[in-house]
Amino acid sequence: MTECICVFGASSERAEQKYKDAAYRMGEIIAKNGASMIFGAGARGLMGAAARGMHDVGGKIIGVIPERLHQPGIAFEFCDELLVTPTMNERKAIMEQRADAFITLPGGLGTLEELLEVLTLKQLGYIDVPIVILNISGYYDDQLAMIRRCISENFMDDVYINMFFVADTPEAAMEYIKGYVPQNLPNKIER
Repeated sequence: MTECICVFGASSERAEQKYKDAAYRMGEIIAKNGASMIFGAGARGLMGAAARGMHDVGGKIIGVIPERLHQPGIAFEFCDELLVTPTMNERKAIMEQRADAFITLPGGLGTLEELLEVLTLKQLGYIDVPIVILNISGYYDDQLAMIRRCISENFMDDVYINMFFVADTPEAAMEYIKGYVPQNLPNKIER
């Protein structure tokens, strides 16, 4: 059973409402499936929307925020557990260690960096957990095309396209996580 799902997503309030609505729904679905959510602790943007979705149905929320961002109004106020770290790297390490699955909502540079890090960890065999890209309105189409180009240009073996699942809806994301079977990917070092 998936006990703790890490959610990456934008902190920007300027994102279109359709993205916030999907993030809120993702939070609701995680909570209704009995999992807790660990995330970057933000009160705004898609992070805040997912946390509100969790909170509104009684889900357990774990926020992890670096000291530099731990200022009034930044962190989601209803976290059941709020961890403050000295650095962004330590923040990510805690989220990675505690998560049984990862869902990436639309976001900017920080979200992309978090997604690429967990994909790299999976490719190198450090983790074998479900990774979902929630591709609302085709938001990640260009990034997915870049990954396919990495394969076509021989910078990445095609087997690694299966390291993640692309979902169009929060419901599809949760269904994939619930039915996940460890993948036993080939050892990148030997390829």
